[in-house]
Amino acid sequence: MNAFEKKLAKRFAALESSALGPLAGITPGVVVDVHLRGRRVGLVRAGKTYPYYDLASLTKILFTGSRAMMHFSNHPSELHEPVRSVLPWWKQRSTTPFGLMSHQAGLEWWLPVYKKLRGPVRPGPRWEQMKRQLAKVKPARRAKAVYSDIDLWMMGAYLEARLEGSLLELWDDVAERLELGELFFHPGNKPVKPRAQYAPTEHYPGRKRAMQGEVHDENCWALGGVAPHAGLFGDVESVSDWGLKLRAASLGEYDGFGSAKMVKHFTGRRLPRRQGDWGLCFMKPSRPKTSCGRYFSLRSFGHTGFTGTSLWFDPVKDLLVVILSNRVHPTRENAKFVQLRPMIHDWVCESLAD
Repeated sequence: MNAFEKKLAKRFAALESSALGPLAGITPGVVVDVHLRGRRVGLVRAGKTYPYYDLASLTKILFTGSRAMMHFSNHPSELHEPVRSVLPWWKQRSTTPFGLMSHQAGLEWWLPVYKKLRGPVRPGPRWEQMKRQLAKVKPARRAKAVYSDIDLWMMGAYLEARLEGSLLELWDDVAERLELGELFFHPGNKPVKPRAQYAPTEHYPGRKRAMQGEVHDENCWALGGVAPHAGLFGDVESVSDWGLKLRAASLGEYDGFGSAKMVKHFTGRRLPRRQGDWGLCFMKPSRPKTSCGRYFSLRSFGHTGFTGTSLWFDPVKDLLVVILSNRVHPTRENAKFVQLRPMIHDWVCESLAD
């Protein structure tokens, strides 16, 4: 264990006397991977950890954001063209890919579509049912952006139609281009690794068991485990590898995502702060409170996941921090991790400064 890792581990050990209490009262375990200037400076595990985690909404950037950057690098004008030109079943003329990915399309934040899907839980047929449900959704006029899973469902349908491939085929393309061997969906909700290697998530009454190797998100599970907003599993090394490749792409040193110009377009602030803290698919730091803590610059970009995951990169500090946890085990009602996540980023920055 190097000096940085010792400092970070000491912070976790000190939780026992903090206002949050012991780690076991926040999350069963947490993995923190830190890279500075493209090189790992520390990998710390605290509590009970596992090789693989449910990445939850990190899927939005790892999958949908990645494939969108690749596509719009070659077709930038399509960002502002009506979605209905590709999806004729969508009747709203004002909806664009830009509006969907910046969360200002006026769509609801979430819908319990899982209650309406029927038949065998297979990704293809279930996704077709989902699109019929999406066709019924009507946007509303909103002054501020609303973070929405539905926005990403629509982008998944858009990319699928525009690129003439299923969601799983689109993911396979992303994984092959970016060489993401240990990031994967579970089609049919069947784990590709032994269940014991996955961090358990919620003991969900609707399924009468703790989820382990099955996606936590209800809508994604009902879609057969493959979705544009959730469903990816992976290890911390692979999530960090994706982040490092995105860093290189933003510097013009890697072309896997498409053009450096489009990468910067996605990861830069695309809305006035009064409307929301968003790039395209990517979160931007909010003030005064943000999930990446006090020290990350306003140029930072990243995303969080409901299960207790996050990836944030600060191009000013050239600092990448990936956090994986299973804070929803045994229940999602424990919200203490929302306080811990920015603290971890602060600890990282303070330990590096020391």
